Amino acid sequence: MIPTLSFDLEIQRGQKTIRAAAQLDQASTGLLGPSGCGKTTLLHCIAGLITPVRGTIKVGEKVLFDSSAGIDIAPEQRRVAVVFQDGRLFPHWSVKKNVEVGASSTDAALIAETVEMLEIGNLMSRMPDTLSGGEMQRIALARAIVMRPRWLLLDEPLGGVDNRLKNRILPLLRKIRDHSGIPILHVSHDVSELMSISSQLMCMTDDRLIGPTSYLNLLLDGPPGEVEAINLLPGRVIQSSEGDCQIRCGNLDLISTASGLQQEEPVTVRIAPSEVALSTGALGNISIRNQVEGIVRKLHRYGAAYLVEVEAQQTLLAECTAASCHSLSLEEGRSVTVLIKASAVHTHHPDLMPAPP
Repeated sequence: MIPTLSFDLEIQRGQKTIRAAAQLDQASTGLLGPSGCGKTTLLHCIAGLITPVRGTIKVGEKVLFDSSAGIDIAPEQRRVAVVFQDGRLFPHWSVKKNVEVGASSTDAALIAETVEMLEIGNLMSRMPDTLSGGEMQRIALARAIVMRPRWLLLDEPLGGVDNRLKNRILPLLRKIRDHSGIPILHVSHDVSELMSISSQLMCMTDDRLIGPTSYLNLLLDGPPGEVEAINLLPGRVIQSSEGDCQIRCGNLDLISTASGLQQEEPVTVRIAPSEVALSTGALGNISIRNQVEGIVRKLHRYGAAYLVEVEAQQTLLAECTAASCHSLSLEEGRSVTVLIKASAVHTHHPDLMPAPP
């Protein structure tokens, strides 16, 4: 059973006061927000590295901080582990010693399981200055896990690595989520990264925390322009040729111009709502290869336009102007044809798969 992480805090950050309150009880929660908004500061408060002005922090029934009661548990006693963007390994210790530093003498089995899960067995004798950025992050994750924390806080752990390494580490974060039993609070400014790991999201603005809630609710109800609008679908390549490939996303088949993919390879499809068109009439001959029948479920106001939520074997978002919605008489229950160019069906690395709902 996941211990609930609950907090209700007032945090002073320079001249700015941040108010943050939430109750988290999911395997993974994503925290989104621009640089400098206070995401890292909140994590440091939960971990005990920064003292809030006032408020409470609890993990399960254990009170970690209560300003009114004078409770402020030391960081090393909170059983909350933080993995920073730069790993922060001890440079004069081997990888093996870095991993084992937080473990007890009876944790040999846990260490072995963690080393295997994060695929670092071949690194144990090396020194930190010989490691790549991705390897350092795996070591930092291993060190955090063997501490047996009740919560794992990830402070933009992929912010300093390139896309190739990011695609290598994301599956390992899913392994931690699914197999370690340690709930995760994951900070990033990349909504795709968070959606690949987390089943619920929060957003930090200049002075307050929104959520936890679903991606769609955060997109529509959060700060305008802060959350990227995307369609992100798990799929599998069912046919691949030199010029394009066919990808099956649940019951929805899509043609993509993505290259270099193998048959049966798992992928994540990414489509911008602005690349999704809708039609309510006869199409005739048309070059757009992805044509899917669907039903309008809801129209969501999105700035000066609308995000049209369509059920077309999968739920898809299409961005339409108000004039287009009017001319097509779009409303709930309206039958439409969804049109997506093959070149608009982008794919991510096979291991980048969305978290389960």
